[in-house]
Parts: sequence; C-alpha cells; structure tokens
Amino acid sequence: MIWGMTLRGQGVLGCIPVHVIPAHRKKTTPLRRNVRLGLLDGVSAMSLVTLSQPGNFVLAALLTGTFAFSTRTYGLITSLPFWFNFLQLLLTPLLAQRLHARTMTILSAWMHCAAWLALLIALPFLPRSESFVTVAVFVVTFSLVALSSAINGVAWNAWMQEGIPVRLRGKYFGVRNRLLYLSLVGFMLAVSGLLAWLNGALLAFQLLFAGALALRIISVLCQRRMQPSTDNRPAIPEPPWRDQLARVRTNVMFMRFVLFASAMGFASTLFGPFYPVFMLEELHLSAAHINLILLTGVLAAAISFPAWGRLLDRHGNVPIMIVTMILWQIFNALYCLIGPDHLWLLYVINTAGGIFSAGYGIGLFGLLLKLSPPGARTMGMAVFVSISSLTAALAPITGGWLLASAQTHGIPALDAYHAAFLITPVLMTLCCLLLRRIREENSASVIDVVDAMRNVRTVASLFGLTFFVNRVFYRPGVRSNPPPVL
Repeated sequence: MIWGMTLRGQGVLGCIPVHVIPAHRKKTTPLRRNVRLGLLDGVSAMSLVTLSQPGNFVLAALLTGTFAFSTRTYGLITSLPFWFNFLQLLLTPLLAQRLHARTMTILSAWMHCAAWLALLIALPFLPRSESFVTVAVFVVTFSLVALSSAINGVAWNAWMQEGIPVRLRGKYFGVRNRLLYLSLVGFMLAVSGLLAWLNGALLAFQLLFAGALALRIISVLCQRRMQPSTDNRPAIPEPPWRDQLARVRTNVMFMRFVLFASAMGFASTLFGPFYPVFMLEELHLSAAHINLILLTGVLAAAISFPAWGRLLDRHGNVPIMIVTMILWQIFNALYCLIGPDHLWLLYVINTAGGIFSAGYGIGLFGLLLKLSPPGARTMGMAVFVSISSLTAALAPITGGWLLASAQTHGIPALDAYHAAFLITPVLMTLCCLLLRRIREENSASVIDVVDAMRNVRTVASLFGLTFFVNRVFYRPGVRSNPPPVL
C-alpha cells in the first residue's frame, strides 16, 4: 500500500502476533488504491516519459551538441514518435482483442524501459559525430522507444477511462498533473546540476538516463499492483476491430475532434522541436541555463493545474481550451522579439506558457475521454493518435528543411527562426476555428469562461495564491467558509 494506507500496530499475545486495525480506519477501496498507486506511477514515470518526448531540450543538447547532428537529421529523429503513433493503428486494435488495456500498458512500459537501457549501454561506444553508425543507433533505439510509447499511450488512456469515474476526472487529473510537474521540477533541477557540474559531458546524460530509467521501473511495478478496474466484475471484451472502426467513423463529433488534433499536430510540431536548438545555437545558452528557463514554465503549470481542473469540471473542456490556446499563443508570439539582448523575455514567455498550456493540455485529455465512442475506446484512441500523429510526423521534417533552406539562401539564422516563431502561434490560433465546431455536452460558452477568469479568486488560484486572497478578502474568526474558488 502507498500513501494513506491503513496503519497496523503489532502487539503480542503470548507467542501469537496480533494485527490491530483501528476502528475509525476505513477499508481501502479498489478505487482509492488505484488512485494512490496511479499518482505514484505518474510521478515515477514522468522523467523518462519527458525524455521520450520529441524536441525536449535534453535530447536537443545531446544530439545537436555532443553528437553534432544537423537540423535535418535532428528533425528526422524528432519525427519518429509521430510516425509510430500513426503506425500503431495497425497493431493496437489487434492487441486489444487479446489483451486487457492494463496488460498492454504494462508490457509496453517494459519495452520502453528495455529500449532506453539499450541506448544507455550503447552511448559511450558511439562516434561523436553524425556518422552512419551513430545515426543508425539513435534511429533504431528511438524507434523502439516511440513504438512502445505509442502503444502505451493508447492502452493507458483506455485503462483510465475504465478506472477513473467521469465525476472525478477533472479534479483527479488536475491534482495528478500538479504532482507530476512537481516531480519534473526535481528532475530538471537534477539536470541543471549535473550538466553544470560535469560541463555537459556525456557522463551527465548517462547519469540522467540511468536515474530516469530506475524511476520508470518503479512506475511499472506500481502499475502491476493496480487492479484492472474499480469493481469486482470481469472486464468485458471489446467488439471486433471492424465494428469498433465503424462506430468511430460514424461518430461525427469525435471525427471533428480528430480533424482538430491533426491540424494542431502539424501546427505545434512544424517548428516546435527547434525552440531548444534556437536557444542553444542562436542565443548561445548552455543546456543548464535553458533548463532553468524551462523550469519556470513547469512550476507555473504545476501550480495552476488544480485550478484548471476545477474550471474544466464547471465550464467544460472546449471553451477552456479555446481561451487558454489564444492566451498561450499571444505570449508565444513574443519569441519573434527574442535576441541575445532580450533574454529576460524567455522567463515571461515560459511562465505564461506554463500556466495556459496546462489548462489546454488537461482540457484536451478530458475531451478525448469524453468523446471516445462507447464500445470502441481502444479503437477511438488508436484512430485519434494515429491520424493526428501523421501530420505531426511530417511537420518537423518540413520545419527542419525550411530552416536549412532559408540559411542556404542567405537568410540569417536569427531572422529565419523569428519568422518560424511567428508562423507557429498564427497556425495554432487558427486551429481554434476547428475546435469551435465540436459540440460538448454540459459545456459553457467562451464568454462565460472569460467572465470566470476575471474573478480575482479564480485568477489567484491559477497562480497558487488562493490562501492569500482568502486572507485579504475574508476576515479571520468568521465561522462560515469562503465560497469555492470558482
């Protein structure tokens, strides 16, 4: 058992040990047990899952710095997760016919660990250049990482649909994401410390990968202790994949959601993976410095997640996603002004981006769970991930080619990046037009969300200052509790 477990005091009566359970303690239910183990699972997995994401700053520093990969090769490697997210559509439905979502999640997680272990062993023997051997090893290992992550993502989402009741999802995932991001803060501090201490040497990356891998193993062990569902009924097998596909295709709102996600996938990854490269090559920042800048966004997201969860439960996912997307991209457009003399803007952009991207991210996940066709959860997840990832796979290759071509034609690298970083927020904001076409049950209007965010208490909760507002606006000694944050 993990946190909050029933404590047992051991007494001795003669030579027979007796376990005493206090009467006021309630028996831990399967749901409560799964929730606690799910929190520990997420916290432990966060480091390696973050390293597996395309375009993260650690891999950008390793590939473009230590191994001197070009932007085209780097774009190819960062596109691998999206290609395998698309290809998993051929595999995941077949596995779902034979395996429970929990079993698929655990097996793919072990595969994920094995792929990272293979890369960890190979790193010290690779040439420090863009040689055929080096590129081949990274492509093969990251292909395995991408395949296991693709299967794991679909299976985990299907498992959570079964394990977490709808009424608890906003609050639970808000709290869970806060804990995940706080754990990520600790990991990023370790990244900064190791990279600074070892001056960006390969050993620093090896130690980071080894630590993240050990935590991921703990995560898988937690998943093994979780029950398949929160009741004692056996899992009902899903219909044949052809029937599931038919249900998905005839669900109009879900297919509109897939269309929106596909457009967002292209818009966000066209130049998204190159932000760390821009900081490394054009702003001449060290990996440790970049990590500290990104840390502000992670902290901001961690603080704001619970508030977004409560807003989502009250107003719905679509209006929150539209408002947060627009606000997020307004700050993202400031990248066009970033130069060596305006580095302070990076802290502003990342702090605001952390707050608003947190609301968008949790809304996206909630909407996916809400719109997934009944009786075709696994196929719905697979179709969503596959189609949206196809456009996302093409985007970084296209973005790398555009940046390389611009510099080949004599355009200064800094100007090329500024133009790219203007295109990104424009494209992502235009995707809101597709999002507006999705009808969500029991959701408020965008105006209602804007009005709610004008409330002082709501804004304060996004910054983690609810306690301060309560102190200022409510007199001490009053017996009645202040109204909810929303």
